[in-house]
Amino acid sequence: MLARCPQCGVTHALARGDKLRQRRVHCSNCGAEFDLFPSLEIGGAGERVLGAGLLPAQPVHTPAIESAPVTAIAVDIEYHPPPRGLAGPTRRRAWPGITLAAALVVLLGAQALVFPPVTPGQSTHLDQARAQLCAAIPCPAWNPPRAPERIRVSTPDFFTGADGTLHLEFRLESPIRQAWPVLDIHLSDQLDTHHGTLRLTPNDYADTDTPMNPHKPVTVRLVLASPHTHITGVQIHPR
Repeated sequence: MLARCPQCGVTHALARGDKLRQRRVHCSNCGAEFDLFPSLEIGGAGERVLGAGLLPAQPVHTPAIESAPVTAIAVDIEYHPPPRGLAGPTRRRAWPGITLAAALVVLLGAQALVFPPVTPGQSTHLDQARAQLCAAIPCPAWNPPRAPERIRVSTPDFFTGADGTLHLEFRLESPIRQAWPVLDIHLSDQLDTHHGTLRLTPNDYADTDTPMNPHKPVTVRLVLASPHTHITGVQIHPR
């Protein structure tokens, strides 16, 4: 196996296998340095070898780049509670507030059980005291709640007029003072076939500025234009 120097063209014989394992070599004839593998040739019979041989190329020393040493820093992940002398007084100061709040809740619950709230119109003495108090200081207007499930509805009286209108009359009564309800009126015939629904708001049949007084029946009269001629059933649901 021959190696030809690309600089001077002199061939060198490679007799040992360790020479073939070199990457870069040095020409002993001209001193050029080149890669060994591209310069290899297979010599013909009787070809003259002029070179004295190849020398290993001098390794290039790369300068060492200094780097900062990596220093391991120990991290303390254990939990250290605060000194007991600092947390103690704060915790002790919170107990009086909690105790006072619990006592107020208990007293309010006992008051609601022993003295339940009374709405205006149910107690004459409370109404007089409220009137005297509101005469001295401004009081907010009290709007009674709506409790339609406590409203009694009488059986309606109805008849059909000569002009085909349906005349209804029924009474409402409440055991407590409350706001006027919304009335849903359902019409049906003798086969219980549904023939229409009418919804009345308090503005349609009552004075909404005055609440519904307890134990005082109120008569409601209605005239429905052009009802079905065979109406035999009327159902009234306060809501």
